[in-house]
Amino acid sequence: MLRVLVKVTLMAYLVGGCAYHGPSQSDIDNPAVRKVAWFSYLDGNDIRERCAPGAPDRFRLVYNGQYEKQIRSYEITQASPNPGGAYFTARAMGPTNLAEVELNDLLAPWRWQKSESQLSGGELDQFRDLLTQSGWGKGAPQGKILHSRDFYWVASGCRNGQFHFDAWVHAQGDFPEVKFQDFLLARDKTNVAFRQPVKVGPRDRTEQGRPSERSATIFQLTVSGEGIGGLLNAF
Repeated sequence: MLRVLVKVTLMAYLVGGCAYHGPSQSDIDNPAVRKVAWFSYLDGNDIRERCAPGAPDRFRLVYNGQYEKQIRSYEITQASPNPGGAYFTARAMGPTNLAEVELNDLLAPWRWQKSESQLSGGELDQFRDLLTQSGWGKGAPQGKILHSRDFYWVASGCRNGQFHFDAWVHAQGDFPEVKFQDFLLARDKTNVAFRQPVKVGPRDRTEQGRPSERSATIFQLTVSGEGIGGLLNAF
């Protein structure tokens, strides 16, 4: 019965469309919004829409530690009117635990653990440098496959009025290029341990076991242009 209630609650939000426009960062804290707009959130659609000359710098970095086992999100937004620092929001989520359901919050097991803090101007500059050292801003890796059962980082952002997107996949040997990970984790106060990447083979990306044990959440995305290809942002 509980599963049915949760499914009904989530389905009620489908009429809201699939694109994440994010007028408020807190929208993605809503499990229903996250469920229907996750791909658009990864794509940085809302950041792209607001990126223009004079806009504050804004960055989103998402870690996929095999989608159903761990996802993490980091938002860094240049403070205004003080351009010297930034707001830092960390979010993390592990496997769904239905034992955490509360009658006054049926969606509790699907909510992020979240922490918020501020970065100094020096820390913001350090982050920008680390992101640049990771290759961000030099052109997205066209055709790169992002599989839900892989370990990968994606980064979307607006810097100096220009939008950029990048992705790094562990199984494709990209992680040595990632220079920003330690910076983010050092400021992450979610108390959710980082899930280290492990080797993922072709069999790991397919369904195993009995039908009742199989996941309904297997997906594959492809980098195209400065973002993820094939997404509809018309809603």
